[in-house]
Amino acid sequence: MKVIIGGIPGVGKTTVLDELLKEGFRVENYGDAMLKEAIARDYAKNRDELRKLPVERQKEIQRIAAEKLAQLGEVIIDTHFSISTKGGYLPGLPLKVLDVLLPDLFISIEADPLEIFERRKNDPRRNRDRDSLERIRAHLEANRNYGITYSAMTGSPLLVVMNENGKVKEASAKIISVIKPIDGGV
Repeated sequence: MKVIIGGIPGVGKTTVLDELLKEGFRVENYGDAMLKEAIARDYAKNRDELRKLPVERQKEIQRIAAEKLAQLGEVIIDTHFSISTKGGYLPGLPLKVLDVLLPDLFISIEADPLEIFERRKNDPRRNRDRDSLERIRAHLEANRNYGITYSAMTGSPLLVVMNENGKVKEASAKIISVIKPIDGGV
């Protein structure tokens, strides 16, 4: 099964995915795959340079990374359904990428906007945007809408998982209950 998990910054996606890693699931980060391909082609040395590449080069790297991830078979892909920019929301999974990845399931990890606001404010390890509660609410809504759109485009279901403070094990257990077949594989 190929599962794509998305969530906005501060929703706790990485924390939930860390629980899935502990359970033996293979998790690959789409942005890391893109950066690896960009470095191999001497297009960029880091994510900041990757973001600043010409759009056509970014699309090339996006496609190549998707092709590599598609070859992995059963995998959970960590990505963003939508990216908040000054000009609006960008799709994290354009149609060409979805056509290559052929996902079986989308999972949107969500949390209460106030919890996201507090997580962002209290996380010294990350340089997060300090958005208002209203902007966080809008991004959560956009992210879910992109997930619904991806689901409709591919015919694959969308599962929404709430990641409440102190309940990461419950969130990861919900995901595991859906993606772990009887035979124990992903």
